[in-house]
Amino acid sequence: MIYTVTFNPSVDYVVRLEKIKMGALNRSSDTVKYAGGKGINVSRILNELGVETTALGFVGGFTGDFIESALSKSGIKTDFLRVEGDTRINVKLKTDDETEINGAGPIITDDDLAKLEDQLTSLDEGDHVVFAGSVPSNHKDVYEFLSRLLHERNISFSIDTEGQKLLSTLKYNPYLIKPNHVELEGMVGRRLITQQEMIDACDELLAQGASNILLTLGSEGALFVNANAVYRMPPPPGTLKNSVGAGDSTVAGFLGKKGSGLETQLKYAVASGSATAFNDDLAKRADIERLVDKIELQSIEGVK
Repeated sequence: MIYTVTFNPSVDYVVRLEKIKMGALNRSSDTVKYAGGKGINVSRILNELGVETTALGFVGGFTGDFIESALSKSGIKTDFLRVEGDTRINVKLKTDDETEINGAGPIITDDDLAKLEDQLTSLDEGDHVVFAGSVPSNHKDVYEFLSRLLHERNISFSIDTEGQKLLSTLKYNPYLIKPNHVELEGMVGRRLITQQEMIDACDELLAQGASNILLTLGSEGALFVNANAVYRMPPPPGTLKNSVGAGDSTVAGFLGKKGSGLETQLKYAVASGSATAFNDDLAKRADIERLVDKIELQSIEGVK
C-alpha cells in the first residue's frame, strides 16, 4: 500500500474569467472545486493508474468534509485526522495568466502530530509512504522526525519538498526525491547552468543518502539520476494548460510503476506529469496512457 501524507490539504477553487479588473466587480465564466494538496494529488494519480493508495493528513471543518467526500467518490481510501479549524481554500484565477491565492491552514498541535506518528508506526515493511508539500510552521522538523521513524522500522518513503526540509531526510535514504531546477540550486548553493552541472549536483544528494532523483525541468522535461544510470527525458508535444499538480503527477507515475522496470517507471513519470500539464485538472488514466509511447528516454553514458 502507498500512503500519502499531506499536512496542509486544500479545497482548490478554480475561477475562470476572460480578464480581471482590480478594484471592480468581476464575473466568472466557470468555477470548479477540487480536493487539493501535493500528497492528495499523488493519491489521485495513483488511483487513476489502478494503484491502491490511502491518503493521510489533517483536515477540518466543512472544507475537510468536502475533501473526504470528493476522494471517497473517486474510490480513494482516506484516513485523515480531524483538527480544529477549517481546511484552507486555495483560489486559482485563470485568465490569460494563472494567479494563485493560497489560504493558511489550521494549526497542527503536538497531540495531532502524535496521532499521525501512531498511524505511521502501524504500517508494515512492505508499505511505502509519500511525504509531499509544506509543513506546519510550529513543526518545521517534522519530516526529519517522521523519516527517521520510518527508517527505523524498515518502511520505505519518498519525499517531495524543498530546502533543509528535504536535506534533513537524506540520511534516512528516501527512495525518491523530486526537486525542480530552482530547488536543486537552493540545496547545493550555486547556479546550475549545464546538464553536467545538474547531474553533479544530483550526485551530491545521492552521496548524502537519496536513492533516486527525478529533477523536473519544466518545459525542458526531466533528468533522472541514481547510482547506476542517468536519463534525460524531453517532454512530449502538447499545450500547457495547468502547472498545478504536474510535479505531483510525476512522482505518482514513477511510484505507481515500481517493480515494472526503471524505463517503464520513467516513461510513466513523464507521461503523468505532462498529461496533467496538458489538462485543466489532474490527468486521467487515458490521458497518461496516450503519452507513454511518446516519451523518449535518452540514456546519458559515461557519467557514472
